[in-house]
Amino acid sequence: MSVTSTKKALLREINCAYVPVTDPAVSAEWYERVLGLQLRSPVKPGRGAIMIMGGGQWLFLLPSPGMTPLTFDTTGWAEDDELFEMFPLCFQTDDIQALHASLIASGAWTEAAIRDEGGCGFQLDFKDPDGNKFQAWQPPAGQGD
Repeated sequence: MSVTSTKKALLREINCAYVPVTDPAVSAEWYERVLGLQLRSPVKPGRGAIMIMGGGQWLFLLPSPGMTPLTFDTTGWAEDDELFEMFPLCFQTDDIQALHASLIASGAWTEAAIRDEGGCGFQLDFKDPDGNKFQAWQPPAGQGD
């Protein structure tokens, strides 16, 4: 289907996301402590955890035997068709500086510096303890409110 299609989009937004983890209870503690997400209910053995983001969306942390992190290689993101380890989810944040500081304090893998992408805002790639790669994005002032 072409980009200029007039068909109404049948998908509106992402309501929740599912993230593979080694141990949902351990991951839930990290997501709560480092990212400030709220645990919806106690984690039951063998079951996943539901984390609530600031906008109310749910992030499910599900046990994954043989754990394969959320990440993939692509040539469609980097300059000169270089191979890039891509993040499948990009989260919006209101305070990318505080997020970066919290990630560093936790010892998580994160980029050394926040990238200022001008009109696209500020961006930061990071990984959770299981190696799931994400991006955080803070829109420029006056956008994304």
